[in-house]
Amino acid sequence: MRSVLLWLVVFFSSVFVAATPASAAPCQPAELFVTDNTDPLFEAQADATMAQGGATPTGSTPLDGVYWSNALQQASYGRSREFHLCADEPALHTAGEALRGQFHQESVLSFGYLPQSAPGVNAILITVPDVDIARFGDALTADPTARNRVRGGSVTTTDHTLILVAGNDDREDARRLVDEAGGNWNTATIAYGRREFVE
Repeated sequence: MRSVLLWLVVFFSSVFVAATPASAAPCQPAELFVTDNTDPLFEAQADATMAQGGATPTGSTPLDGVYWSNALQQASYGRSREFHLCADEPALHTAGEALRGQFHQESVLSFGYLPQSAPGVNAILITVPDVDIARFGDALTADPTARNRVRGGSVTTTDHTLILVAGNDDREDARRLVDEAGGNWNTATIAYGRREFVE
């Protein structure tokens, strides 16, 4: 009986070890910002497209976005979505290109998280609570330097948190936008990584 119990312990221990994701590749967290076309199937279709390109969707956040179009020389407002992913840089670029083509986007913004001192870091992702999208849009439109460098931002629809991706050299432009939009820079959270406008 004891030998049977010992065998069962060894068997189930080996099953547990085999079932754990320890051998799986670690998640490289990333974000993709895409205009939402309001189709109820949009999120599912986007998830499937990203997965085909090697990115793993882990969720998304609905946003109200404002984007400055250099081509049209005006700001556009609309619903957008921040997709949370596990994706290395090639898979993130592939996902951005695929979504831009599939949903006829002028531009898709990607951000891959990296340690601050890592090679390739070129941007910061800033989150600031309690910012109104209309005030942010007005601040962006009124600031020629910021609108051409930062190009846009988003506010979560549930708790009005501003999400702003800016280049390493654009921190002061971003801070000025936050202040003009009524946000408090002292409450900002900053992450580091690599951004790309896929156009």
